Amino acid sequence: MIQVDNKSAGFATLYYTFSTTKVAKIAILNDLYIDSDYRKQEFGEELFKFCLSYTRENNFSTMSWKTAVDNYVAQSLYDKMGGMNTNQKWINYEIIL
Repeated sequence: MIQVDNKSAGFATLYYTFSTTKVAKIAILNDLYIDSDYRKQEFGEELFKFCLSYTRENNFSTMSWKTAVDNYVAQSLYDKMGGMNTNQKWINYEIIL
């Protein structure tokens, strides 16, 4: 969580699991959110770097995440941070309950 003047400016959540295809533990960046009042101040970059550091220091093999196809701001950050669009091998399914 990022706090500015005792107010929450943003947060990130990581989920941990095990990949049978990689035979390794992996981290999933489920959320990275910056409040609109605090955007364009590099807080997203700071949170992302923290999550990436944490996954490296704890020997996860991968950190993965998803973003909407029209979320160009997030895509710009993820491209800047070295992320790669790897959704060319899999089709995502879900059942909405």
